[in-house]
Amino acid sequence: MISSYTILVLAMTLSSLDKWISRVFLKKNPLCNEYLLAYQITCSLLAALFVLFEIEQIPKKFDNTSELWELLLLSIFSVFSWLGFAYSTFRARTSIELGAVSIISKTKIIWSALFGVSFLNETLTFLQMMGAILILVASLLISTSNNMNLLFSNNLHAWLAPIFLTLAIGFDKVLTLYLPSSVILLIGFSGTALLTPLLFKVHYGLIKKVLVNAVITATCGTASYYFLLNVLNTSAFSLVMVLFQGAFILDILFGYFFLKEHTNLKTKIVSCLLATLGILTLAS
Repeated sequence: MISSYTILVLAMTLSSLDKWISRVFLKKNPLCNEYLLAYQITCSLLAALFVLFEIEQIPKKFDNTSELWELLLLSIFSVFSWLGFAYSTFRARTSIELGAVSIISKTKIIWSALFGVSFLNETLTFLQMMGAILILVASLLISTSNNMNLLFSNNLHAWLAPIFLTLAIGFDKVLTLYLPSSVILLIGFSGTALLTPLLFKVHYGLIKKVLVNAVITATCGTASYYFLLNVLNTSAFSLVMVLFQGAFILDILFGYFFLKEHTNLKTKIVSCLLATLGILTLAS
């Protein structure tokens, strides 16, 4: 039997590949809306394949009408949260260094802790609260090291992404009480794919330029989130979200060695150390 930690490590690795490959491509080809649509359609198709393997786990009926309405509302909230996350994260990847985005994304641990305490009846110790503060300081440090005029423009997308992601995963965590992971994947990705062309301007003729890369990253992203949902189904939301951040050091190294992102190196190192200390404190 594969342990939850092994599955989580696999999810982290695939998530990192998703970020690295898309970051390299979008840095050269800033076709965010077209990339987002191709990505979400691919994810939807892959999720539909996963559903075939878990079709027997889909509930045939619900105990009462209120349960059905709760499921419907959670699904709607999940779709819009995923849409906000996808749009924000692809925008951030086109304009902000991978190392900076990675460190700012650590704030999702804070939002995860707040979500877990507020809605899932989870508790935080004093040390865990201190860890959350350390991560927030690390994120502020890396953000303000850039031009302050960009703090609420380019960096805004990097700050919004972890908030939307926390909401999306939090809603999906609750959805695991009702539905198998594959169906949750299908709801989130297909809903986002349908809404993207309605809310954002997409040049369909340019999709072919991003298709191959989007299919590769979507495969990594779909598999990563499927594994993460399976871990969340049996583990505390706050703890899983903390451990999931372990891949951020890989992002910094990849940005430095492969993307030649050498600016503000000392600040990144200090921010990494603070974020690492925060994660260790939260997991203690």
